[in-house]
Amino acid sequence: MPAPADVDRVYEELKRAIDRDARDPSAMRGLAERFWAVSADKPLERRPGAKGRVAFHVKRVLRKLMRWYVEPAFAEQRIVNDALLRLVDDLARRVDELERR
Repeated sequence: MPAPADVDRVYEELKRAIDRDARDPSAMRGLAERFWAVSADKPLERRPGAKGRVAFHVKRVLRKLMRWYVEPAFAEQRIVNDALLRLVDDLARRVDELERR
């Protein structure tokens, strides 16, 4: 499970990218492509010291034990994300066609 700081960092990065690229559809598409594939395979960070070493190993074991539970939900989320990206692409294509007419 990602640490709250990691989730906050990703959320802030997404907000900044959206604010910066709100008028550039290709940049927004690149951002969506970057984050659509959710997964439980995120590298663990090891903090210094004995406490960090123990926490690292506990997290590694817990991740392996919980994979059976979280991976199906992530697989479904990837399917939804892919469908949404395809839908947005189709809508963009249709809007372009209508604007050309």
